Amino acid sequence: MIRKVKTGWQVDLQPGGRDGRRVRRIFKTQGEAKRFHDFVLGKAAMGEPYGPKKRDRRRLKDLVQLWYDCHGVTLKDGKRRCSQMLALAEMMGNPVATTLTPMDAIRFRKQRLADGIHPNTVNHDQAHLRAVFNRLTRLGEWDGSNPFAQVQPLRLDEPDLTYLTEDEIARLLQVLEDSPNPDVLLITRLCLATGARWSEAQTLRAEMLRDGRVTYTATKNRRNRTIPLPDDLYQDLVEHGPRVGRLFRTNAYKAFSAGIVDAEIYLPRGQRTHVLRHTFASHFMMNGGDVLTLQKILGHQTITMTMRYAHLSPDHLADAIKFAPRIPAKRKA
Repeated sequence: MIRKVKTGWQVDLQPGGRDGRRVRRIFKTQGEAKRFHDFVLGKAAMGEPYGPKKRDRRRLKDLVQLWYDCHGVTLKDGKRRCSQMLALAEMMGNPVATTLTPMDAIRFRKQRLADGIHPNTVNHDQAHLRAVFNRLTRLGEWDGSNPFAQVQPLRLDEPDLTYLTEDEIARLLQVLEDSPNPDVLLITRLCLATGARWSEAQTLRAEMLRDGRVTYTATKNRRNRTIPLPDDLYQDLVEHGPRVGRLFRTNAYKAFSAGIVDAEIYLPRGQRTHVLRHTFASHFMMNGGDVLTLQKILGHQTITMTMRYAHLSPDHLADAIKFAPRIPAKRKA
């Protein structure tokens, strides 16, 4: 019913009868009270919730944990990503999620940049937090706004994908031949010959060497890749370790890093072992390989990643001369 009270017009309803939920609200005008009265009765008639929603008091860390339980646990790097996002939520003061705004996200990003965090890392972290809200929205576990969705990522310069020249490859392999680590030379040769990530080669099992080919399993995108090997490399790998189990028994990363230094090879930050993958892809394209085959070998899910190497194709480089404007030769004095 609707009745006049000292402070306005009161709506007092119990649509479900004596056992139903009671709704009482006061409005300034009778018209507002009437509209609310009809709205509640309409909702109740359709069997939909008609009471006011309870305030969502979950904090950011609660949502991150829920994301992990519902989705992150299925991801290969889900546990690591969850730990990182819990740490980020702690840095933000673990706010009530409904109170977060895009400006909060921007201020947090500004603070991290001021702390010296690399912009690319900041972009990745923001994308992961945005994905938490998006995933929970799709699962029906979140009906609020996504405070990270409206914040555009920082624009970054395209990274310099450094690769080793043939001379640098020769110097590096010569240095690694003298390394006390028994595995580092073969792992390096394997990466150079197949474009494998260091972790894929380092953890290779002997059973994955068959008929002159190597098969990488448990890859970054969970897709297996089989790549033929040069005969000499295949024989060296077969003879190196056991027939079953891990082919390489030591962690050769430090030995490789030492080899890079001893060979006097200077690399951009973050491209220590990954330079081998870049080297394979770069030489593949420079020697006339096609980008679609390269995509399959590297295991990229989209051609966009592989296209970073397309500019190294001989045809691509020749076109720069063929289609450039003709410049008159300098006249001799």
